[in-house]
Amino acid sequence: MTDDRRLGLHVFDLDGTLLRSDATLSAYARDGLNALLDAGTRLTVASARSAVAMRGLLAGVRLTLPVIELNGAFLTDLASGRHLAHRTLDEAAAATALDALAHLAAEPVLTTWDGTADRVLHGPCGNPALAWYVEEKRAYGDPRLTACADPRAAVAGTHTAAVITFVPDEEAKAAVTVLEEALGGTAGVLAAANRYVPGWTEIQVAHPQAEKGHAVGLLRRSTGLGRLPLTVYGDHLNDLPMFDVADRTVAPANAHPAVRARATAVTATNDEDGIVRHLLDGAAPC
Repeated sequence: MTDDRRLGLHVFDLDGTLLRSDATLSAYARDGLNALLDAGTRLTVASARSAVAMRGLLAGVRLTLPVIELNGAFLTDLASGRHLAHRTLDEAAAATALDALAHLAAEPVLTTWDGTADRVLHGPCGNPALAWYVEEKRAYGDPRLTACADPRAAVAGTHTAAVITFVPDEEAKAAVTVLEEALGGTAGVLAAANRYVPGWTEIQVAHPQAEKGHAVGLLRRSTGLGRLPLTVYGDHLNDLPMFDVADRTVAPANAHPAVRARATAVTATNDEDGIVRHLLDGAAPC
């Protein structure tokens, strides 16, 4: 009898989990993931990042399963960028979110899809976190970046995957309350401290089912892997929905306390490549 933790389907978060704190995938992690893939391990990623970003960050990793991007807004073929399924805001909900942000004097960034092309629509980027958000994408040549003077007009006749803003940490709770009251149940509101620009909280408005747990279900059904045991890996609160649907849950030691508390295993930190080491070391007979 063996206790091979590599069996089944494995879904990994990126930032804070597979990626190191400088937002890179180490050579050790890249080679380890490829070794797992070559051995037949079924694995993919679920991230708040886009498929465009994933292609750069995971360069050299031979993924074949679809990826979950933008926290579950899209299930996407990584190589082509083709969306296999989507959970996006309707026009009315997107417009309501923009109105609420205008009331808060909070500048939005929109991620949209017109059925063919993806766009990241941004304004002047009037705070450091917004500037970081756009400049990071510009640095890796993100073709979705588009300047936009009128976000309200931009959501007309298209799919809005996310409405994003950044506010100072001390204003985040009140901003979330305003958005939730305006939107009711028509959208989900997620807030998380930005790990790369301290002092700023990212707030994302998305479809209520644009979350990792629901997206993992879509992934399992679309790939025919629903009968396999599911192991998920994450470090932050947006990973908890996929913890809810998994057979096994794994967190690195740097994870949020609420995530560590829900994990069936805790590994070394992301900067020590704890998740990949955990898998590579986990095939010994018992």
